[in-house]
Amino acid sequence: MPLARISVPSCLPQSKISALAAAVHTALVATCNVPEKDRFQLISVFPPGMMIIDPTFPDVRRTAEASIVEILFLEGRSVEQRRRLFAMIAGIAVDAGFRGDDITIVLTENSIPDWSLGHGFMFEKHHAPA
Repeated sequence: MPLARISVPSCLPQSKISALAAAVHTALVATCNVPEKDRFQLISVFPPGMMIIDPTFPDVRRTAEASIVEILFLEGRSVEQRRRLFAMIAGIAVDAGFRGDDITIVLTENSIPDWSLGHGFMFEKHHAPA
């Protein structure tokens, strides 16, 4: 179960924000075996000056539309799955009008005991081993 936090500047139109959110979910489903209905996203829109993102580190050229995608999910994805995930999110975002340099993605993994999906039950109660 991934949880995606998508941080975007307020200058983005809603259509681009929605496109980025869709890109994240589509790529998770296609590359990391995430079920289609397993969509948990928190979108934060920041006013000017509240997203401090270096415009050129490391050797990129970010614009005022620079956005950050943070994905927290259960451990177990391979390096190749991560590589495909990054590429697919960025590719879909570019198709939606973003510049590739404006999409930063950060992944963090944890394990089943770190999640509760409701009623205060540890995720293991809901999780069927693969």
